[in-house]
Amino acid sequence: MMKNYVVLISMMVMSLLSMTSASPVSAAGRTYEGAGESAAHCSLWSTDRLRWPQTSVGREKQECRRRAVRPTSGVIQCRLRTSYIDKETGERMCIYQRGATGQGDMTTSMSKEFSCERSINCNQE
Repeated sequence: MMKNYVVLISMMVMSLLSMTSASPVSAAGRTYEGAGESAAHCSLWSTDRLRWPQTSVGREKQECRRRAVRPTSGVIQCRLRTSYIDKETGERMCIYQRGATGQGDMTTSMSKEFSCERSINCNQE
Protein backbone atom coordinates (compact mmCIF):
# COMPACT_ATOMS: atom_id res chain seq x y z
CA MET A 1 0.00 0.00 0.00
CA MET A 2 2.77 2.41 0.92
CA LYS A 3 4.61 1.56 -2.27
CA ASN A 4 1.58 2.60 -4.35
CA TYR A 5 1.58 6.06 -2.73
CA VAL A 6 5.27 6.51 -3.42
CA VAL A 7 4.79 5.55 -7.05
CA LEU A 8 1.75 7.83 -7.35
CA ILE A 9 3.56 10.80 -5.79
CA SER A 10 6.65 10.28 -7.94
CA MET A 11 4.50 10.13 -11.09
CA MET A 12 2.73 13.35 -10.09
CA VAL A 13 6.05 15.11 -9.48
CA MET A 14 7.39 13.89 -12.82
CA SER A 15 4.28 15.07 -14.66
CA LEU A 16 4.48 18.49 -12.99
CA LEU A 17 8.14 18.80 -13.89
CA SER A 18 7.51 17.81 -17.49
CA MET A 19 4.68 20.35 -17.77
CA THR A 20 6.76 23.24 -16.43
CA SER A 21 9.82 22.53 -18.57
CA ALA A 22 7.83 21.91 -21.75
CA SER A 23 5.98 25.21 -21.64
CA PRO A 24 7.66 28.06 -23.51
CA VAL A 25 9.01 30.87 -21.39
CA SER A 26 8.99 34.37 -22.78
CA ALA A 27 10.13 37.63 -21.26
CA ALA A 28 9.22 41.01 -22.63
CA GLY A 29 10.53 44.44 -21.77
CA ARG A 30 9.02 47.79 -22.47
CA THR A 31 10.91 50.87 -23.49
CA TYR A 32 9.23 54.19 -22.95
CA GLU A 33 10.31 57.26 -24.84
CA GLY A 34 9.07 60.71 -24.10
CA ALA A 35 8.84 63.64 -26.43
CA GLY A 36 10.25 67.10 -26.04
CA GLU A 37 10.92 68.35 -22.53
CA SER A 38 9.38 65.32 -20.88
CA ALA A 39 12.01 63.02 -22.45
CA ALA A 40 14.69 63.98 -19.93
CA HIS A 41 14.44 62.50 -16.48
CA CYS A 42 13.92 64.72 -13.48
CA SER A 43 17.08 65.54 -11.54
CA LEU A 44 15.45 67.64 -8.80
CA TRP A 45 11.99 67.07 -7.36
CA SER A 46 9.99 69.66 -5.46
CA THR A 47 9.79 68.79 -1.76
CA ASP A 48 7.31 71.53 -0.88
CA ARG A 49 4.04 69.82 -0.03
CA LEU A 50 0.74 71.65 0.00
CA ARG A 51 -1.30 71.70 3.20
CA TRP A 52 -5.01 71.33 3.74
CA PRO A 53 -7.28 73.05 2.36
CA GLN A 54 -5.03 73.67 -0.68
CA THR A 55 -4.93 70.00 -1.53
CA SER A 56 -7.07 66.94 -1.43
CA VAL A 57 -5.75 65.21 1.69
CA GLY A 58 -2.11 65.52 0.62
CA ARG A 59 -2.46 63.53 -2.61
CA GLU A 60 -1.06 66.13 -5.00
CA LYS A 61 1.55 65.13 -7.55
CA GLN A 62 5.16 66.09 -7.05
CA GLU A 63 6.53 68.56 -9.56
CA CYS A 64 9.87 68.41 -11.28
CA ARG A 65 11.93 71.50 -10.53
CA ARG A 66 14.83 70.73 -12.87
CA ARG A 67 15.10 68.41 -15.86
CA ALA A 68 18.35 66.67 -16.70
CA VAL A 69 20.48 68.05 -19.52
CA ARG A 70 21.16 65.74 -22.43
CA PRO A 71 24.77 64.51 -22.32
CA THR A 72 25.30 65.41 -25.97
CA SER A 73 24.46 69.08 -25.62
CA GLY A 74 26.73 71.87 -24.54
CA VAL A 75 30.41 72.68 -24.71
CA ILE A 76 33.12 70.06 -24.28
CA GLN A 77 36.90 70.07 -24.13
CA CYS A 78 38.78 69.41 -27.38
CA ARG A 79 42.48 68.48 -27.32
CA LEU A 80 45.00 68.99 -30.09
CA ARG A 81 45.66 65.76 -31.96
CA THR A 82 47.91 66.99 -34.76
CA SER A 83 48.64 70.02 -36.92
CA TYR A 84 50.09 70.51 -40.39
CA ILE A 85 50.48 73.22 -43.02
CA ASP A 86 48.22 72.79 -46.03
CA LYS A 87 50.19 73.11 -49.28
CA GLU A 88 47.24 74.41 -51.32
CA THR A 89 46.12 77.24 -49.02
CA GLY A 90 49.33 77.84 -47.05
CA GLU A 91 47.43 77.82 -43.75
CA ARG A 92 48.04 75.81 -40.62
CA MET A 93 45.41 73.10 -40.09
CA CYS A 94 44.74 72.12 -36.46
CA ILE A 95 42.94 68.83 -35.85
CA TYR A 96 41.29 68.49 -32.43
CA GLN A 97 39.89 65.38 -30.81
CA ARG A 98 36.52 65.91 -29.11
CA GLY A 99 36.37 64.78 -25.51
CA ALA A 100 33.09 62.86 -25.78
CA THR A 101 32.12 59.41 -26.96
CA GLY A 102 31.01 59.09 -30.57
CA GLN A 103 32.13 62.57 -31.61
CA GLY A 104 34.31 63.10 -34.65
CA ASP A 105 37.40 65.26 -34.97
CA MET A 106 37.18 69.02 -35.39
CA THR A 107 39.44 70.85 -37.84
CA THR A 108 40.25 74.54 -37.77
CA SER A 109 42.56 76.64 -39.91
CA MET A 110 44.68 79.66 -39.08
CA SER A 111 47.67 81.55 -40.37
CA LYS A 112 50.85 79.49 -40.52
CA GLU A 113 52.69 82.03 -38.33
CA PHE A 114 50.54 81.03 -35.33
CA SER A 115 50.69 77.76 -33.44
CA CYS A 116 47.67 75.68 -32.48
CA GLU A 117 46.35 75.84 -28.94
CA ARG A 118 46.80 72.67 -26.89
CA SER A 119 43.10 72.50 -25.95
CA ILE A 120 39.98 74.52 -26.76
CA ASN A 121 36.29 74.48 -25.90
CA CYS A 122 34.14 73.24 -28.76
CA ASN A 123 30.50 72.32 -29.36
CA GLN A 124 29.34 68.75 -29.71
CA GLU A 125 27.91 67.48 -32.97
